[in-house]
Amino acid sequence: MKKFKYSLILISALIFFSCEKETEGISRVTYYVDLTLKGNPVEFTQLGGSYDEPGWTAIQEGEDVSGDVKVSGSVDTNKAGLYNITYSAVNVDGFAKNVTRKVVVYDPTPSPLESGLYKVSKSSNRTSFGSGPGSAGSSEFSSEPTILIYQVSPGKFYTSDFIGGYYEVGRGYGATYAMTGNFLLNDDLTITLVDSRIAGWGDGLDDVVNGSYSPETKTLTYTAQYALSYDFNIIATKQ
Repeated sequence: MKKFKYSLILISALIFFSCEKETEGISRVTYYVDLTLKGNPVEFTQLGGSYDEPGWTAIQEGEDVSGDVKVSGSVDTNKAGLYNITYSAVNVDGFAKNVTRKVVVYDPTPSPLESGLYKVSKSSNRTSFGSGPGSAGSSEFSSEPTILIYQVSPGKFYTSDFIGGYYEVGRGYGATYAMTGNFLLNDDLTITLVDSRIAGWGDGLDDVVNGSYSPETKTLTYTAQYALSYDFNIIATKQ
């Protein structure tokens, strides 16, 4: 019986030292690179101008490793559009940290509607009027998402989300459920839908109605009709 106990102790000791040997040198705690963008997460530059990179800082456990950051993406200032620049840093354990900056190249032709970031009011709401049980009703926005609006050509504007971040931010579905698209700002400051698309579902708006812009308050209001069942009543003011 004693021999059996001694054998168990010996086996346990061997297992302990074996495990200790196998885990030797393995880092249990990793420190990610503290990667911070200089400037703004969304930068604006005029069509035909030049884009000046604001830069970044990267710190790894108190040491400046900014020179090790890899930058991917480019900006064509001769073409209006939304460009992504990605900054990547890898720590000593091989774990990556990525940060993305959006760069907007916009048409600077004077317009009452300014290119920029617009905050969606909590007073915005989605009204449903389908025929199914419990489908009718109205729900206000639970937060105040920010959407991007910029001029791509004289009088024509792009929006990052016609429905004000309702699905992307409010429901947490992510960027593929933003209703991107273009609209025209008419001489009487009303707006007309040009095109739209929500990548996640592969469709677009039915129409945009009752749209108008107030230069005094820098506020855009409209109703985006979707799926023959919903009216998104949006109020967005330039930040």
